[in-house]
Amino acid sequence: MMHFTQKKGLIVGLASLSVLALLLMGAAAAPQQVKQATTVPVVGLPGYDVSVFAKGTKTYYNPDSVEVAGKYVYIGYQNTTAKDGTDNKTSTIVQYTKSGDFVRAISVLGHCDGLRYDPYTNLLWASSNEDGNPQLVTIDFKSGKVTAYQFAKTPHGGGYDDLAFVNGLAFIAASNPTLNSAGVNVFPALDKVTLSNGKANLTPVLYGNATATDALTGQAVSLNLTDPDSISLDTKGNLVLDSQGDAELISLHNLGTNTQTVTRLAVGTQVDDTQWIPTAKGQLVIVDAKANTIYTVTLDKTGFTPGSIYTEAPSDSSVGGFVGKVDPKTGFITPVIIGLVSPTGLGFIPN
Repeated sequence: MMHFTQKKGLIVGLASLSVLALLLMGAAAAPQQVKQATTVPVVGLPGYDVSVFAKGTKTYYNPDSVEVAGKYVYIGYQNTTAKDGTDNKTSTIVQYTKSGDFVRAISVLGHCDGLRYDPYTNLLWASSNEDGNPQLVTIDFKSGKVTAYQFAKTPHGGGYDDLAFVNGLAFIAASNPTLNSAGVNVFPALDKVTLSNGKANLTPVLYGNATATDALTGQAVSLNLTDPDSISLDTKGNLVLDSQGDAELISLHNLGTNTQTVTRLAVGTQVDDTQWIPTAKGQLVIVDAKANTIYTVTLDKTGFTPGSIYTEAPSDSSVGGFVGKVDPKTGFITPVIIGLVSPTGLGFIPN
């Protein structure tokens, strides 16, 4: 059942909003059109100003991940590659300036899905093949050097997806897990990663069936993370794992320590990347894979609210093709950008 309430002229509901409700919202709110010409009718609610940042080409296309680091924005283009890497084709990582000007492109083997900048070594990490046969490389964009690291056989049977750096340590999502006969993921869902002698060594920090506290009820629950996917950091530095197919955001506090705690927030529909806003002034970056386009979004004169949470629903969710604002107290998602084909990446460029 779908639930809707009227609030300040906007439809606010669970993330299982119907496409019709989204369209009605867009019509009623007199949305802002994208500045630059595009074949995708992307629109934002009043105050949200959408522009085209960059587009893929015939050489690199199907953008997925985004990372903002220093003076640059990095986009991972998956091109046409198998999710388990069995076709031995390559993805392309493109470095842009913050104004969207092309700087450099580097190819990496496999279907690139995770992309994070290591502030401690100034290297970009790229993970590939989230469904199986995972790969991991580090990239020095100054020299163009790509260094590959090998994983041991994955205990969960799948691959590895998104990455994050917390307190000098690297973490990675264990994606596409094999479930037991009861349909439960009993394997690691999140691992710590260390690189040594050409190998990526893993230490589990969260299992797929771990105990967590439900953010809405305060009650203890047993997780079943069947689809660990994207990773983000909240404004307090806590790691947040998106279990996409389970429509859950999993927050880990005191990550990797003896006092680690876990919180689950159910959001009602599949979501991909999630972005905590670090500062008022800046641009939200949206990657729309099937449109082969990257957008930036600014928010009126006052800017974004630091600490606010934005997420995106990909094309295979119950309500695909929008970016919305998450209420952490309820799990409600209010769509603010609609008309996207298949959003797959979110980032933020601070002014």
